Amino acid sequence: MTATTAAQALPRAGARGGQLARLRGTWPSVFGLVTFFVVWELLIRVTNTPAFVVPPPSLVFKRLWEEFPAYAYEFSFTLAAAAIGLAIGTTVGIVGAVLMANWRILEKSLFPLAVVLKLVPFVAIAPLLRIWLGYELQPKILLAALITFFPVLVNCMTGLRSVDPLALEFFRSVGASRWEILRRLRWMTTQPHLFAALKVNVNLALAGAIVGELFSSKNGIGMVINETALNLDIPAMFAAILFLAITGVALTLFMNWSERRVLAWHESVRTAR
Repeated sequence: MTATTAAQALPRAGARGGQLARLRGTWPSVFGLVTFFVVWELLIRVTNTPAFVVPPPSLVFKRLWEEFPAYAYEFSFTLAAAAIGLAIGTTVGIVGAVLMANWRILEKSLFPLAVVLKLVPFVAIAPLLRIWLGYELQPKILLAALITFFPVLVNCMTGLRSVDPLALEFFRSVGASRWEILRRLRWMTTQPHLFAALKVNVNLALAGAIVGELFSSKNGIGMVINETALNLDIPAMFAAILFLAITGVALTLFMNWSERRVLAWHESVRTAR
């Protein structure tokens, strides 16, 4: 085997090894989930628990298969509200972090207000938003934005202030403007903190949209959960909750993939590989 052939074979072998390692890493999670559902099924059958109290997983999966197109259609409304709310909350959080990190007077005056908004019980104000904004997307969008802006604000402020002092001094010594320092230095240190917030917020935004749907909505997966609960169709309600769990996992995996793509240069991603 020539040196060139060996050099080409080693990356392929490394890639195969990485794929096998990832597959081995997923087995504990799969085993845990399968064990959980098997134990759940056995307990229901042994105790003869009625399906209108706690349905067995077999019935839940059956209803999920039957209702999947309807759930997917209703979830599109939830996802739209959550995505718009997440975009608004992320934008407000980033802009607020930039302003507060550069002007202390703004931090002292605006950060307490952000804390107060964070402490507001959103479940309690959801009926009020229904009165103000109606039954369309607006209440859900506002709830998702209110829930998601604070983690972005706090994480981005931490990232903007976590720059290397020597790098910051170098930028200042060459006459870099505040905008250039922000764009070329501070923003780079902020991106890992931003993705940490987004990985949490992607499911918080869904939770905010669903809370809005439980109180004020004509469409959405939260409306489905509310109606199935009122009709005592517990298997369908469990199926809708399972649908939400699956989509939440999918969104989390998508955020992890996006982080690896965008932050391939960062040590948090490189060491994880």
